[in-house]
Amino acid sequence: MKKFAGFAAMSVLAFTVVGCSDTMSPAAPSAMSVTEEARGNSADSNGRAGLKTIADTAIAAGSFETLVYALGKAGLVETFQGAQQYTVFAPTDEAFQAVAEIKGFETGKALVDYLYDNNLLTPVLLYHVAQGDRRAQGVVSSGQIKMLDGNWAAISVSSQGATIDGAPIVTTDLIASNGIIHVIGGVMLPPGFPE
Repeated sequence: MKKFAGFAAMSVLAFTVVGCSDTMSPAAPSAMSVTEEARGNSADSNGRAGLKTIADTAIAAGSFETLVYALGKAGLVETFQGAQQYTVFAPTDEAFQAVAEIKGFETGKALVDYLYDNNLLTPVLLYHVAQGDRRAQGVVSSGQIKMLDGNWAAISVSSQGATIDGAPIVTTDLIASNGIIHVIGGVMLPPGFPE
């Protein structure tokens, strides 16, 4: 447990991720209301049959290998290949690696293994997912979002950009057949996470 002393402070660290696009900023306009997006009933949530699922999009991207590995360990890949609409705040491989190095692990996957072995992986992963289809504009205007683990994650907007629970939101509105992916440059920890 010594490796995790102060681990909760990690939720406020920001990591720089290459590839952020000005056209995909957290303030990008959206015509749908937050309520409709949260229900997964936005106009775009239908007619996406030709798109990849959230899980397949993450696999194909090549920058979420640690996240995909974590989903596999936790048995959640099939969840994100189904028809239910989700919004995923997806940490990049670089974000996992940065946390791993700070905590004394050689790789992000070694960190995931540790979390799994200590029954901490699923709560961490569920704290990165919200129910429904939530576009960037709805996210940044919400102030907070209820995550699948039952906790609320705070959304902040400043001149430096938007964050969720202290993790920078670096790319937004990656549309999948069953929801939305927002790329984040940090790994979030649920409230009350053991140190």
